[in-house]
Amino acid sequence: MNEAEAPVPYMERTRHYYRALGYADDYVWAAFDDVPFTRPAKPVSDLRVALITTASPLDFDGVKRVWSGAVSPPPEKLLTDNVAWDKESTHTDDRASFLPIEAAFELIAKGVIAGLTPRFHGVPTEYSQRKTKTTDAPEILARVRQDGADAVILCPLCPVCHQTVSLVARHLEASGIPTVIIGSALDVVEHCGVPRFYFTDFPLGNPCGHPWRPDMQREILRQALALFETAEAPRTTVKSPFAWKEEGGVWRARYGRVDPTDRERLLKLGDERRRKQARAKQAAADRASSE
Repeated sequence: MNEAEAPVPYMERTRHYYRALGYADDYVWAAFDDVPFTRPAKPVSDLRVALITTASPLDFDGVKRVWSGAVSPPPEKLLTDNVAWDKESTHTDDRASFLPIEAAFELIAKGVIAGLTPRFHGVPTEYSQRKTKTTDAPEILARVRQDGADAVILCPLCPVCHQTVSLVARHLEASGIPTVIIGSALDVVEHCGVPRFYFTDFPLGNPCGHPWRPDMQREILRQALALFETAEAPRTTVKSPFAWKEEGGVWRARYGRVDPTDRERLLKLGDERRRKQARAKQAAADRASSE
């Protein structure tokens, strides 16, 4: 495989980007030696599946929390601008390209799975692995259990989103619920260690297929669901046979690139980011002290 065809090294790109922003310490990505693995208690055709996204509701108030929405009728759009998908190479105007509710209903009609849970769920993207593991993953578990889910499909958007859903998937599997992640950041997911990963080698933002390609989205979901039957051990990764529509893999070099001539702008951006983070931290502390 030549460099133009190799999966994008998102952890490395993210490290160089944050160094350019002026952060002295590199982020430590989640990694585990042991990976929990739960086999489905039913055939795939009898599974009731819950869908998990890292997008936010359109009325997002800035407070990161687990949230839920109805699958029928499905939301036309969700908020994605607050996470770092590849905004130069694609778009998220087609919600089905990252939350495949319509594809799932088509597969239900074909008898591939028994049904969806009445709600999908959103998990906030967090740099804090502790918060995801101790707060958000248990809340996702409680909600999918309440909905009677037999299995879960998780569809992340950005690099850290992939880590977030990997941690959630691990928690669900350790609690007896089998999972498949459909995503595009191969290095992040495999570095963490998950039971089943369906890898779509696309720009971040459309893990479930090209926008406005319901045929592709349906087939990607169908192949991902097959992992519930075919995966024999944890750390099973299957690569999608579909290629991104752009010829030559030019999109691979674009995401998170750092241009040395842009150093001053990036440092200023980093300073503003740190000020914003400090204000948010103080606001959270003030809310906690007033409760």
